[in-house]
Amino acid sequence: MSVDGPAMATAAEHLRIADFGVGLAAALVAKQFAELGAKLSRIEPAGGDPFHLVYPAYRFWRRHAGLAPIERAGEILAAADVCIIGGEDYPGLATPWNAQALSRQYPRLVVLQIQGYPDDPARPAVDLLVQARTGAVYEQFSARPVAAGFPLPSYGAALQGLVATWAALVERERSGLGQVVTISLAAGAAMFWSPFWMKAEHADAGFNGITPRDVRQLILRCADAEYVQITMGVPGALAKVHAALAIPGDVDPHDRCMPDPARGAANFYGDFSLFNAHAARHTRTGLLRALHQAGVPAEAVLAPGECWDDEQTRLNGIIETSPDGWQGVGSPLRISRAVVPQPLPERLPPLPPGAPPLTGIKIIDCGVFVAGPYASKLLADYGADVIRVEPPAGRATMSGERTIISANFGKRTICVDAKTTGGRAILAMLCRHASAVLHNFRPGVSGRLGLDQTTLRQINPGLIILETTAYGGSGPKAAAPGFDMIMQAHCGLQHRAGGAGNPPLCSRTPLVDFATGAIGAIGLLVGLYERLRTGGTIAAESNLLNVGTYLMAELVRAQDGTQMGAPSLDAAQSGFHPAESLYQTADGWVAIAARSNTMATALAQMLELELPASRAAWGMAERSQLASKIRGQTTAALAQAAKARGIWLEPCVRDAWEETPPDGTIFREMHDDVYGKVVHCIGPLATFSRSKTVPAKRLSVAPGQDTKSILTEHGITAEQIETWLREKVAV
Repeated sequence: MSVDGPAMATAAEHLRIADFGVGLAAALVAKQFAELGAKLSRIEPAGGDPFHLVYPAYRFWRRHAGLAPIERAGEILAAADVCIIGGEDYPGLATPWNAQALSRQYPRLVVLQIQGYPDDPARPAVDLLVQARTGAVYEQFSARPVAAGFPLPSYGAALQGLVATWAALVERERSGLGQVVTISLAAGAAMFWSPFWMKAEHADAGFNGITPRDVRQLILRCADAEYVQITMGVPGALAKVHAALAIPGDVDPHDRCMPDPARGAANFYGDFSLFNAHAARHTRTGLLRALHQAGVPAEAVLAPGECWDDEQTRLNGIIETSPDGWQGVGSPLRISRAVVPQPLPERLPPLPPGAPPLTGIKIIDCGVFVAGPYASKLLADYGADVIRVEPPAGRATMSGERTIISANFGKRTICVDAKTTGGRAILAMLCRHASAVLHNFRPGVSGRLGLDQTTLRQINPGLIILETTAYGGSGPKAAAPGFDMIMQAHCGLQHRAGGAGNPPLCSRTPLVDFATGAIGAIGLLVGLYERLRTGGTIAAESNLLNVGTYLMAELVRAQDGTQMGAPSLDAAQSGFHPAESLYQTADGWVAIAARSNTMATALAQMLELELPASRAAWGMAERSQLASKIRGQTTAALAQAAKARGIWLEPCVRDAWEETPPDGTIFREMHDDVYGKVVHCIGPLATFSRSKTVPAKRLSVAPGQDTKSILTEHGITAEQIETWLREKVAV
């Protein structure tokens, strides 16, 4: 367990951050900068920051910032590199900061502006309302909306805001100018749900094979009423599961029991009823032991905070202790400076005015699935040239299914057999001419492929290296395979999403994978900034366990062991508080966010209810009364009445990307050779006031489609290319 203070120091320690933002997303952005060594000066709103009362962890998140009076704003801004403004909305909370005015007055300042929506900044920026308006509340079940088990749009906005801000800082090192970076909570929601919103004119079985609504994950109930999450994502999984559960009968040892839409949502991942019936004969401890001995990836479904005491979590150092004894979640990113003989400044071509911020930067992506590749995809959005390296046969995990597609479009591709001498020579050549390389192999694999840090530093001493693992590079679980759903179980996300008294619930989108990719992108950008500022270089490491723990950052533990924050949803999975919840109307559903006592009182009066004046006293009884009154009114009538009284309300929109899509800053359209017209493609998610972004031009990329052109641009002769192709060293 680490002590209070930045988790690592980089060139970021020279940055000065003016922290004027409010709410969860803004606080998490500031927290990450502080943990990288930046110096924070904070100015709170006049009258104080109300979010100290909303999030018990708020004080822990902001513990690195020095509080300053507003009279010092000019002095702070004149010295600042980054200014954070906006964030969540709260009734009566006004902000004096204008992004464009700040940018004009301080030309080198990067201003991160956080708002609710890209196309309607005046609309209330409240997480639950954004979930309703974007349609995210209808992504889990087809019959009814449910609230996300954690503030998903806010976490997404924080991560995407960090990525874009670091991209702007990298650009500033080349142009000398700052700019306004805008991110929204709606974009934060789109980060996690992007695969599910794409729709293709000529979709094939792979494209349509996405995890369906109403899916039943393999969360098995044991004899002691505890739960275990398993996954079938390993060779011979079905036989291994049958052996661990002592299910009689012969099983094809090669049958992986892959997800199959033909089996329906209830058995999409396998025969749930059969597995669950046999799991009920085991205790959780006994079942986990049997599953692990059989080679089945599995984790216990833990309550929020339980994984903090796990040996691997302690070794990873993700939980930090402040000087006053409080514990909370630290940085999920680990960075180490590499020792180089002498500074190696990044040699990049001049940056044309308005060019994408990462123009001229080359990334070699050896990642698989989502957590690795999504990191470089985000950099491709902002102008980096990403070369995706695949084995000769391509990877089934790199194409077809929409989740994988969403982490990979915007890249070029080359097929190389890294198990051959010639293939490793090609890899070395690519890395020699690159700024960064990334992979998410299990520990030990990178060494066999010549992609370990020692080998890569010999090839290119200035190379920035990103390694993504499941549990971390060392420790008792380091060699274990990692999957998104078992991390959701282990880190408390399933328990929280299930709701009070309900079985656990696993999100059907791989939210830990996407968040891990975003964290990796931040690591790459910190490395690029380091190269440009100092000529030094770094290695960055992220893992699914740290990131899953980070997605519960609202949780803190007091000196006496009492946990606060990160509550579970209510039993109806409608919200965390009756005044901020989903409610059924006569003809649909609405999300209501009465965040203050004044607004809550107005809500009670509108519904002709006598409720306690303090919303803190509202519980299940008050929720029942509210639900009864709201159910008798139409959505339109309720929305009109709420607007007249200044109450924040949004109708819950099913398939919102089709019914009421935001403007083109989130959703884009592509014309693909394979899939035809593809609509609702997501990204880039942030906008820049000076720099352009780079919407991908093609969605599907056949393995090796760019092999010849990539080798040619690296100076390889046509004869040598043909030899490699003939020998299957490259394809």
